[in-house]
Amino acid sequence: MFNWNNFSGSLLARSVYLITIPIVLVQIIGIIIFFELHWDLVIKRNAQAITNEIKILELNKDSSDINLFANTLQIIRSEEFDTNEIEDITNWIFKKRINQTLSQISPTYEAYQNDIYFIFFDKRDPKYYYLVPRKRIELKSVSGFFIWTITISIILSLISYFFIKKQIQPLKRLGIITRSFGRGIETPNLKPTGSSEVRGLIRDFNNMQNNITGTIENQRNMLAGISHDLKTPLTRINLMIEELNNEQLKNSISKNILEMNTMLNHYLDFIKNERNENLDDIESKFLIFEIAKNYKKLNIIKNENQLILIRKNQLTRAIVNILDNANKFANQIFLTSYFKKDIWVIIIEDDGPGTSLSNEQLVKPFTKGTEQLNQGTGLGLSIVQKLIKLNSGELKFEKSLYGGLKVIINLSVSISN
Repeated sequence: MFNWNNFSGSLLARSVYLITIPIVLVQIIGIIIFFELHWDLVIKRNAQAITNEIKILELNKDSSDINLFANTLQIIRSEEFDTNEIEDITNWIFKKRINQTLSQISPTYEAYQNDIYFIFFDKRDPKYYYLVPRKRIELKSVSGFFIWTITISIILSLISYFFIKKQIQPLKRLGIITRSFGRGIETPNLKPTGSSEVRGLIRDFNNMQNNITGTIENQRNMLAGISHDLKTPLTRINLMIEELNNEQLKNSISKNILEMNTMLNHYLDFIKNERNENLDDIESKFLIFEIAKNYKKLNIIKNENQLILIRKNQLTRAIVNILDNANKFANQIFLTSYFKKDIWVIIIEDDGPGTSLSNEQLVKPFTKGTEQLNQGTGLGLSIVQKLIKLNSGELKFEKSLYGGLKVIINLSVSISN
């Protein structure tokens, strides 16, 4: 849907303003100059000429050749005329000028019009009516001038619009790629097009994207390699402790190995590339019910239903990760799920100890707090945030009314009818 506020603030609209406004101003100035120096002057002279001709006819009204004089001046002189069919002159400039000049004959002289003539007579003593054809005054070229002026302005504005729109297309594509890359979605390199400055910008972005992607890939490979290499000796140690007779020592070592395996699994989850998972059509209510059946402490406050298109596995893992954290430290968990237009809002709260860390600290990789809730690898909520961002979502944390942590997930979803 077209949004005027977004359009008016766009680079395209502002560029069109910069070109169109000067064009319009030039046209307005041209029209004003035309009125002042040409059209008004021509009408003023025509009005004065008609007044002089009527004055001559008035001075020679008793002459036997008066009608011959009138015909020579292209004026019809009549002793009778139906004034019920006349109206005020619609051309306000001519009306102004003719009233000024008619006062030279008599203050009571007035001018009117009908479909064919301008009619002049002395209202105080209307013995004679002078009829002047309207075509003597009204110039069709004037309306043509205005139409030409407006048409040229529109054509130039449209040319400017389409030219600037074509120049801005590479920037719009760059904006789309930048937003996708910022959300962790794999994006191709853009072909440099447009002006030299825009081509340079696209080349620099491609280089930056390749460098960032290469750095992340190297770090991912290194961490994956370390994690996999550590799993092998841990498996050996796990087999070796079966030979131990001391059950207390055996249980202690097994517990530590289990913690180390959990940490390594978190590392692998953190570096896992999940950007290419397919979208699924799901019913939101049943997804929540499916997840909730594994948590006895969970209370569903509200669960609206919509058929939506989303990456089911990623979202399930994100919600499960949050619920697992709450399940460790809280006695009761509360879940609310509803829709606000095309935003799916999921709120998970608990009555646990909560945390004093900020939103940024909670999702920062490898950040561990001193509180019980923040112990572990420091990757749990980082993984959740990554999964939520991959689904065009936002993750926020607040203090819950139940005393613990309140997690708010806002997902931009495509709702199917």
